[in-house]
Amino acid sequence: MRLDRQIIAAAGLSSLVLVLSGCSFSPSINIMGSYFPSWIVCCVAGIGVTASVHALFTRWKILDELWPLPLLYLALTCFVSCSLWLIFL
Repeated sequence: MRLDRQIIAAAGLSSLVLVLSGCSFSPSINIMGSYFPSWIVCCVAGIGVTASVHALFTRWKILDELWPLPLLYLALTCFVSCSLWLIFL
């Protein structure tokens, strides 16, 4: 009975240590003296790439064949943002 409590306490303490150790590092980027979380920079880049791809789709006149556009652009933005996050940070 006492051994079970010790195991539960040890498991709880080790879980707490693992969860709190993730808070020690916050990736941020210095932009003109201001620190921004890097996920914001990746999201802005993803939105920029998606806007460029939209301009290409409009030039190539293939918007009629792509549907639904809001879902497509949302997925493209998420893909580019997460890819940049994984590659550069």
